[in-house]
Amino acid sequence: MSMQLLVSALVSVAMVAPASPAAKPAAGAEGSAAASSSAPADDARLKRAEELFLNGRQLFKEGSYEAAILAFQESYELSKLPEILYNIGNSYEKLGDFANARKYLDQYRAFAPEKERELLGRRIQNLDQRLREQEDKARAEREKQAQENQPEPGPAAPPPATEPEPRPEPKKDRVFGPAAGVLTGVAAVGLGLGIGFGVSAQGQRNKALDHCSEGDGQTFCDVEAQPFLDAQKSRAIGADVSFAIAGAAAIAVIAIVAVKASRKKSEKTARLTPWGGPRGAGLALGFRF
Repeated sequence: MSMQLLVSALVSVAMVAPASPAAKPAAGAEGSAAASSSAPADDARLKRAEELFLNGRQLFKEGSYEAAILAFQESYELSKLPEILYNIGNSYEKLGDFANARKYLDQYRAFAPEKERELLGRRIQNLDQRLREQEDKARAEREKQAQENQPEPGPAAPPPATEPEPRPEPKKDRVFGPAAGVLTGVAAVGLGLGIGFGVSAQGQRNKALDHCSEGDGQTFCDVEAQPFLDAQKSRAIGADVSFAIAGAAAIAVIAIVAVKASRKKSEKTARLTPWGGPRGAGLALGFRF
């Protein structure tokens, strides 16, 4: 329905006169009087609805869509004409409020003629699409704003200082190594045992001499001296073996120490050193003996 027809409808409704109460019986005179008294109030209400509608139409033409919506809504409250819902929906669409535009156009579709419903359906679908696009755009703007409001990352904090791990001290090239130590111990034990066996053998000899006598340049011993002589012999053999072991161990220690010392002295260490002089400069490869 066009605005001109809507205005005509409002005017027609406002100009409708109530039925004359003259033909009614006298008994209904009181009710007729009440109806006659309400007729001026209805006329005034519809007249005001027409004024608001015309005012809203002018505001719509001027681009004052929010004010036009207020005038159309008040006009609809007074007249209850569904065609005004169509104008309210158009005003909301102009404002870009597609949700309210769809709401009022959908309300008007319930009262619209059959020939207008298909067109209204397409408009509502178009409003739904525009509403989704509007929501997507608003969401993208919010995300962009949130990203812009995030504080910029500051400079990265330096890693915590860590103390360097202590380097193991280089092993000293000892001349007197473990093998030499073991052999030294063997030599000391052998020497001690040899001395012990020697002292014991001398003691057994002295005991045997107590049972011996000399005559004509010879020594004669009785039978009781024989055990002491046997003990002396075995102790002497033990002393000889112990001294031999101690001597061999000592010789081995001396040999090991001598070999290591000779190797250490004979090691050559290469060193690259720069040199320079009046005739030029360069690098020299030297050895340390």
